[in-house]
Amino acid sequence: MARIKPPFAATKKGFSFNLGPEERHVVRRLIGEVGELLTTSVADDPKMARLFPPAYSANEEAETEYQRLMRDELVASRLHSIAQVEEFLADDSVGLLTFAQLDAFSASLNSVRLVLGTLLGVGEADEDLDDEDPRTDELALYNFLSWLLENAIQALMDSSV
Repeated sequence: MARIKPPFAATKKGFSFNLGPEERHVVRRLIGEVGELLTTSVADDPKMARLFPPAYSANEEAETEYQRLMRDELVASRLHSIAQVEEFLADDSVGLLTFAQLDAFSASLNSVRLVLGTLLGVGEADEDLDDEDPRTDELALYNFLSWLLENAIQALMDSSV
């Protein structure tokens, strides 16, 4: 029986990166779409709600001030991570990542999951796929992205042991 390599694994030289060209393309496209949303959406765009959750939900004035002070910095940080990830995803020969690259991948992938989860209305009840659900394909993609993120975080944790 053939053994499947995990998408990421901690090694002495960095992190092995085992995604095929098709998977890289899909993830790169989705990350690029989130980057575009970050640069073109308005502050109260519902698709972005999970990317920018309220820091002061009980105090509207404090929340407005927080968003005024922090939103640009949060957007810039996400765009920086996306740029790093797009660079190595574009090169199919990249098979080893640094800690910083895998960390940026995790952050960017999480942003994709948050936006996709918002669009799909994903909640705890959506963890199991139902063949009758019209969102089956989208939920399968969401679950794949969740699996990738879980593996990336596990690899990061394994490296710090």
